[in-house]
Amino acid sequence: MTQEMDVQPGAESLLLAREWSAIMVVGLITLGLGITVMVWPSQTLTVLSVLLGIQLLVFGLFRLIGAFAHDVIAPGLVGFVGILGILAGVVVLRNPFETVAVLAAILGAVWIVSGVIDVIDAIANEYVDGRGWLALAGLVSIVAGTVVVAWPKPTVTVVAWIAGLQLVVFGLVICANAIHLRGLTKARPD
Repeated sequence: MTQEMDVQPGAESLLLAREWSAIMVVGLITLGLGITVMVWPSQTLTVLSVLLGIQLLVFGLFRLIGAFAHDVIAPGLVGFVGILGILAGVVVLRNPFETVAVLAAILGAVWIVSGVIDVIDAIANEYVDGRGWLALAGLVSIVAGTVVVAWPKPTVTVVAWIAGLQLVVFGLVICANAIHLRGLTKARPD
């Protein structure tokens, strides 16, 4: 004796379904970034390093200025963090190629952790729509992150290709999810 369950999309999915086109735009942008990284790998990572260096400089400058505000509880600590940010920005801007290796290791670790979270969520949460897509994206993140972290002396091109491939797959998964959500809007009228 089997009992059939009528699985209805969750309230969160129905809310997201209304914004399927915005999700599709995010997926297409992610896909475009992945393709760009794959076409111009070295240049893309160098630009990312320089942007990170600029961001660290700006962050450090704002923290340093913020240390002189009248309502700061620990101005010495805030000023110290500001100086560290400025120094880190200068180091990154002076050595963008070396920074790429550090960024790659951090990126790989983030992909591994993010992938594990996605796979666990896909397995454990039966109410998540698109569990298969979520698990696939998680597995791709784990594999890509492991390759990046385990690579003994990563070259900029290899790291960029892995990052580009991960972005392409992730962009495609987001687009597939947007199409799935669009179907929910047609299946359930407002």
